[in-house]
Amino acid sequence: MRYVIFAIAAALLISCADTGDKKSQEEPTPVEEADVNIGGSWVPDEDASVSEPEDIPEVEEEVIEKTYPPGPYSLALFSVIPDMTFYNPWQDSWISLSDLYRDEETKAFILVSSAGWCGPCLEEAGALIDVYKKFHPDGLEIIYTLGNTNVPGDVPFDISDDFDQDLMFMETWQLMTQNNVNKPLNYQMYADPNREFIKYLPQHAWPLSMLVTTKDMGIRLIEEGYWSALMENKIMLVLYNDVPTIPFE
Repeated sequence: MRYVIFAIAAALLISCADTGDKKSQEEPTPVEEADVNIGGSWVPDEDASVSEPEDIPEVEEEVIEKTYPPGPYSLALFSVIPDMTFYNPWQDSWISLSDLYRDEETKAFILVSSAGWCGPCLEEAGALIDVYKKFHPDGLEIIYTLGNTNVPGDVPFDISDDFDQDLMFMETWQLMTQNNVNKPLNYQMYADPNREFIKYLPQHAWPLSMLVTTKDMGIRLIEEGYWSALMENKIMLVLYNDVPTIPFE
């Protein structure tokens, strides 16, 4: 019995020794290198081709031009003023009321019709220098037009007939305006050769002034005769609050 036990024990020892040798002789399986996402960043494969992003065509922004407010048009208080065009002889250029309407910086404008023989017109032209200086930074423009020359009933300015004489008179008018108040003229004067504005004047007194808002091209004020200093209050109401106003009594 003793020999049997020794034989079994010897067999077990031999079996354990063989198993250990086999494990020691086995070589570790190599681990292949692979792309690893380290710290959440993607490491691209060097062999992978990277495609360039396609050029996306630029889409041009469509510019929508403001359309002049629809009529009916008239020069009555609170109505829409018709689109009129005036001529600047010094710059050889034209300006229309629709230009002021499309100008985002212009909030309101004063449209004046005067004549060279009109004394109150000359006084008002000088007074408007301070008005323009004060309110132009806030969006006020002045379109001062000379519809007639130096005598009542004279023909209107004509850019084709005797225009040099008319231009000479306009230059004289500017000098008279500046000398009258001892200040340089800071706004533009225009001729009304097509009589677009002056044709409404037979029923009005000289000068005729209108205060118009470019919000809807509505006439907010009509003033006949010399523009008094109280007009600044009217300008502020229209320019800053667009409050409808009425002519002075």
